[in-house]
Amino acid sequence: MTASIRFLSIAASLALLSACGGPASTDNLADLDAKLTNGADNAAADANAAIALAAAGGTIEKAPAAKEVKGTGPQGDALGSLSGKNGGKQGSCAKDVKTGPEWADRMPAAFRLYPGATLAEAGGVDREQCTLRILSFTTAAGVDPIMDFYYTQAKRAGYDAEHLLSQGEHQLGGTRKDGGAYVVFARATDGKPTEVNIVANAN
Repeated sequence: MTASIRFLSIAASLALLSACGGPASTDNLADLDAKLTNGADNAAADANAAIALAAAGGTIEKAPAAKEVKGTGPQGDALGSLSGKNGGKQGSCAKDVKTGPEWADRMPAAFRLYPGATLAEAGGVDREQCTLRILSFTTAAGVDPIMDFYYTQAKRAGYDAEHLLSQGEHQLGGTRKDGGAYVVFARATDGKPTEVNIVANAN
C-alpha cells in the first residue's frame, strides 16, 4: 500500500527527532438532501458516541484544556520518547514502517480505531526494540470527543497525558513507566470529517 504524504510526514518527523410543498426546485431538492444527509450523519455520530462510551467503560473523562504552543512540527515529551530524543528507540526505525489495514488491529488496545471511524491508513514495525504503530482515520466526531475518548483510554491504560494545540492541530500525548508512549493528532476542518492520526509503540 502506498502511504499518503501526511502519513509519511508523521513517520518522518519521528525519524527526525490531522421540506417544501408543491413541485420541488433543484435548490429545494438540494436543501432537502442536505437536511436528510445531515440528519443521518448526526444520528450516526450519536450512535458512534454511544459505542465509544461503552468502549470506555461507561464513563468518558474530559481531556485537560489544550495548551497552545508555537511551531509547526509535532510537540511534546511523548513524541520525544517515540522519536528517540528522550532516550526512546522508535524514531530510528520509522523509516522501516510497513503499511496495511492489518496494522490497525495491532495498535495498543487504548489506541484502536475510534468507533464508526473510517480507516485511512495503518502501519507499523515489529522487530527488536522497534514496535512503532501508526493509525490514520477520519470521523464525524468532533475534536473534543476524540480527545476525551483517547484521554480516558490512555489514563486507564496507565499513561499520563499532555494536551497541546499547535497551528490548529490538537496533540494529546503521554508516556508510562514501561516505556510506552503515544501521540494523538486531531484536526477539524469546516464541513469535513475530523482527521486523526495516532502514533504509539506496542510496549
